[in-house]
Amino acid sequence: MQTQTMQTQTLPFPTEQIVNSIFQAGELSRADRHQLQALLSNDAIGENELSSIEKVIDAVLKGILDVLY
Repeated sequence: MQTQTMQTQTLPFPTEQIVNSIFQAGELSRADRHQLQALLSNDAIGENELSSIEKVIDAVLKGILDVLY
């Protein structure tokens, strides 16, 4: 019997680092949005990454984070 090894893709940006940076700055920049968009378009994104991105979206909707244009 042949066993298959699953290759794990690495995400282009460390999600936790990006999200922490956004909350420390108190704002969501255009560059931040592009990084989050790239993460969301990656098939290898996991539940933890999605949860972190959801926290950013919730913070924007609640007015906790400013969105820069």
